[in-house]
Amino acid sequence: MKSLIYGYGITGKSFERYLLKRNIDYDIYDENISNYSSNKDFSKYSKIYCSPGIPREKFKLLKETHDVLTDLDIFFHEDNSIKIGITGTNRKSTTCFHLSQLISQKDSVNLIGNIGKPMLDKINNGKKYSIIELSSYQLDKMSNNHLDYGVLLNIAPDHLDYHKSFEDYQYAKEKILSAKKTSFESDPYNLFEWITEKKSKKIELKNLPYRFEFITKNIVNDSKSTNSDSLLYAIKEANSFFQEDNYSLIVCGNPAKELFAKITIEGPQEIIVFGHHRKDIKRCLTHKKILEFVNLNESLLYLKDRQNIVFSPGYPSGKDYINFEERGAHFNFLIKEVLGD
Repeated sequence: MKSLIYGYGITGKSFERYLLKRNIDYDIYDENISNYSSNKDFSKYSKIYCSPGIPREKFKLLKETHDVLTDLDIFFHEDNSIKIGITGTNRKSTTCFHLSQLISQKDSVNLIGNIGKPMLDKINNGKKYSIIELSSYQLDKMSNNHLDYGVLLNIAPDHLDYHKSFEDYQYAKEKILSAKKTSFESDPYNLFEWITEKKSKKIELKNLPYRFEFITKNIVNDSKSTNSDSLLYAIKEANSFFQEDNYSLIVCGNPAKELFAKITIEGPQEIIVFGHHRKDIKRCLTHKKILEFVNLNESLLYLKDRQNIVFSPGYPSGKDYINFEERGAHFNFLIKEVLGD
C-alpha cells in the first residue's frame, strides 16, 4: 500500500525527500494547494506522514485508524545524535541559535526543527548534537519524548486558535518536560554547562534578524514579534531605550491566534495599525492615539518626519505577508525607499 504525505509545506517536502531515498511510494494531500487538494480515501494508505500544522482534531481522528508519523517521531526513532529540545512562547529561536554557536566551538551540532532546518534532512549526518526548536504544534503531536535534554523557556497565551484554550496550549508545551533531563534555564552559557558539564568561553554571540533589531540608531525592526507577550516585551525595551524621547509603534497581523485578546499599551506616543486586519487590531488595543492605514507604505509616509520608530507587529502575518521574514524584509526595504535611511 502507498503512504500519504498530509501537508506539503517545509515539513511535507522533507517527508517527500525522506520517502524518495527509501523508495517508498506515496501520494500528497494538502487542502490549501490546488494540485494536491482532491479528496483522498485515507483507508487506502498504510502510513500517513503528518505535518505539524494539521488541525489537532483531524490529527486525532487519523491516529484512531491509521499509523500516523510526524518528522519528530521518525527523527527520534532513527537518529543517533544527542537530542536537545527547546521550546517556549518567545525567544526559543534565539536560544537555540546562541546555544548552537557555543556548542559548535567544541563539537559538531545540527540546528533543526521549527527554526527552519527540516529534521529528516539531518538524520545521522555525523553531528554529535542536535538542537531542535519545538513548536506547540510539534509537541502536541509528539507520541513519545526521546529527548536527552528538554528546555522550557516560558509560557504565555499563544496559538489559541489551534489549541482552543490556554490550558491545552500549556499542556502541549509542558510535554517537553518528560525528556530525560529538563531545565527552565534561558541563558545559553548555563545551558551549555548543564549539557556538556564544561564551561564555555565568552564569545560575541550573533543574533537572528528581526528580533528587536536596530536597523538605524532610531528605527527598530522586531518583525518576529507574533504574539502579545513579545509585543509587550518590545514596548518595555523601547520605553527603556528611548526614555523621554517619544516613539511611534507600528502593529499589524491577524489577532485571531490569541482569540482577539485585549491589550493595553503604554509608552509610545502613537500606534500605527495597517493591513487587512487593522480594524480587528484596533478593537484589541487600548491606547490614546491609534491610527489606521491601508498598508506599510502609507504608514511610513505618515511617519516620514518622525525620529523614532518601532516595528513590532505583535501578531502573525495573516493576509498581509507570507511570514515574519517577508514582512521584516519589506519593512527594511521601505525604510530605505520611503525614509531614505
